[in-house]
Amino acid sequence: MKRFSLVLLGAVGAFFVLTPAQAADFRVIKWNVTKICQIYDFGWGWRPIPGDYKVLTKSLPTFNAALKAKAGLAKKKKCSA
Repeated sequence: MKRFSLVLLGAVGAFFVLTPAQAADFRVIKWNVTKICQIYDFGWGWRPIPGDYKVLTKSLPTFNAALKAKAGLAKKKKCSA
């Protein structure tokens, strides 16, 4: 039983070491109905629901970069909030 536990622990450890880290893909999106901008991380592989939005920025590596981009878009009156 002890040997099985060690093998299982090793397998779980190898999984976490060998699995690549999730890359962040922050973008600023604007909802079509409300015209409100939001920062969304497309790096998870999921898309926002509902699908009535427009992507306003290219891929940004950090949340802070996306926050600055959103502030710039709000300053240019491209979106509200």
